[in-house]
Amino acid sequence: MAISGLHLSFIGVGMYMFFRRMCGSYAVGGAAGILFLSIYILMIGLTVSALRAMIMFLFRVGADITGRNYDSMTALSFSAAAVLALWPLSIYDGGFWLSFGAVFAVILVLPAFGDFLAQGIWASVSINLVVLPVLLYYFYEFPVYSVILNLLVIPVMSVLLFAGIVGSIVYAAVPAAGKVLLNVCKMIFYIYEQSCRITAGLPGARIVTGQPDMWQVAAYYACLFGVLFLYSRARRYGKLRKCGQQRQRCRNRQYIVPCIFLAAGLFLLTVRFGENGKLIVTVLDVGQGDGIYIKGPAGGHYFIDGGSSDVKKAGKYRIEPFLKSRGVGELDYVFISHGDSDHISGIEEILERKSTGVRIRTLVLPVQEVWDEHLLGLAKKAMGSGTRVAVMERGMALKEGDMSLSCLAPGRDFPGEKGNAASMALLLSCGEFDMLFTGDIEGEGEEALTQMLETDCGVKSIEVLKAAHHGSKNSSSEEFLAAVKPEYTIISAGIKNRYGHPHEETVEKLTAAGSKICSTQENGAVMIEAEDKKYTIFRFVEKENGNCP
Repeated sequence: MAISGLHLSFIGVGMYMFFRRMCGSYAVGGAAGILFLSIYILMIGLTVSALRAMIMFLFRVGADITGRNYDSMTALSFSAAAVLALWPLSIYDGGFWLSFGAVFAVILVLPAFGDFLAQGIWASVSINLVVLPVLLYYFYEFPVYSVILNLLVIPVMSVLLFAGIVGSIVYAAVPAAGKVLLNVCKMIFYIYEQSCRITAGLPGARIVTGQPDMWQVAAYYACLFGVLFLYSRARRYGKLRKCGQQRQRCRNRQYIVPCIFLAAGLFLLTVRFGENGKLIVTVLDVGQGDGIYIKGPAGGHYFIDGGSSDVKKAGKYRIEPFLKSRGVGELDYVFISHGDSDHISGIEEILERKSTGVRIRTLVLPVQEVWDEHLLGLAKKAMGSGTRVAVMERGMALKEGDMSLSCLAPGRDFPGEKGNAASMALLLSCGEFDMLFTGDIEGEGEEALTQMLETDCGVKSIEVLKAAHHGSKNSSSEEFLAAVKPEYTIISAGIKNRYGHPHEETVEKLTAAGSKICSTQENGAVMIEAEDKKYTIFRFVEKENGNCP
């Protein structure tokens, strides 16, 4: 558990009240509390929440000693200024906004619900209303049952802290007695963990909305403060008492109008604008591996391969966060070209993390005749996690509106060996835009694909080619490039990878074929947006001397 402001406030205020009552002096109690809390913070380390709690505690003690009123907003504002003066980059840290946002909610938002029963619930609601944009901006999802869990966590936290502190002290003198108190802490932690596990497994436990733009965050807060203004104005003028026979109508107006404002704010915050009708393809930077996300023009979510040989837990820390940031909580189809670990390791992680991560509805593999033990193991894992497994062979296609994703290879009659040569090749077409995905295809597989492109495919040129085998010299032959005629080629490879990808020979062949090159090594993630007859390529990292114009 984090060393939170609640923790420090509990300790500081507790010591202050204890010494004040023992000595009968505000000054002595305040000095003792400040000294104890200062030493404690030196022990645990000075963090954003620790500094905020310390400064607000100083304001409170100072107000008591001098006989002044304690103004919590002044204390909160001063502590925020102090934190940013000491650590300016904290303004980009989600922990900063969550820490100050929660206290801000208790100070300003909770009083608006002062007439309601069950103040614990409304305290949780107030905090969630204020920190919701922060959660979505940094974590891309909202845990629905957190409002209820807070009712358990916050009240029991005081018991946990008290038992932990006293138990640690008592254990030094009487170990048996200390163990009893520390076992209380153990039980509370167990209850916390099991509560989280149970609620995480309930239907609708998480709502994945993606990362909102800053204008959406600003619009939400404008609506939220509009709600507070309207409701507080209604209470201030006592509409409920003055309406007489129109009491019910006034009551409806008092609640309905703020609810409309709040609904408008939630809509503006959570809806992704400007993506309808567009085909969006993102080649992620997963290091030495592949990971390609496709958003269809009608809103379908697809993924091709997903893994890395040099980035640990690429599924958890690269693929999954990206998908959630785009508002994807479930992938409709995941296509696997072949069974190498740098193409499937991340997908395996996602299958294992389905309860807290991204779910996969259907896993699509090449024909069973080219399966190796890795694809077989992946298929079994998918079926064990409740994901449907399908196969796709040459000539099959998946369609969504004007978009189609066609399998060009391999067929059931593929004569070559299993592995790279038998990689599933997919052609993405949307209007006049075409993009070819080739996995690690090489040798006989690339020769067969070249022949198909020349005779049976019906596509004269490819706008974007996803280079095979991370730019290896064993793929992308002159004959293949002559058949494809790519305007752009995207290479997915790790920085300073041990294979030397992309090989210089491949880069020379692509350049000679007239193709412009974008590499995840230099540009990070590469995104293509296609709409109507135009397509645009965006790079996460803009380099002046990069190869991608």
